[in-house]
Amino acid sequence: MEGLGVDQVEAAEFQFEIENVFLVEGRGTAISGLVELGVIHEGQAIDIHGLHSKRHGRIEAMVIDGERIESAEAGQPVTLLVTDLTPGHIGPGMLATHAGGERHKELRSRVPRDYEKLAA
Repeated sequence: MEGLGVDQVEAAEFQFEIENVFLVEGRGTAISGLVELGVIHEGQAIDIHGLHSKRHGRIEAMVIDGERIESAEAGQPVTLLVTDLTPGHIGPGMLATHAGGERHKELRSRVPRDYEKLAA
């Protein structure tokens, strides 16, 4: 991301924590969760970070409350249909980031979580 201004880098970065993974018959793998940082766009290349691995995919479609959308921003719960990944590659608790995104532990430290609110 060299050569980008601060605003452009922030707009390009995102973090999405995966809560659920399921197979959509005839379409592919879907992941749902909350956008925690930045903005996610349909068609965007993503990395899925596990504890010891990183997989690559692309957002084919996005849905919020049953309606197809083109982008989602921090604070929005969303379901993503992703290409090049199977449910066996992805699990709850993993993080999706923009392609080339930072490692999982570094991202978690940048976004403080309030677990009391999540339990409510």
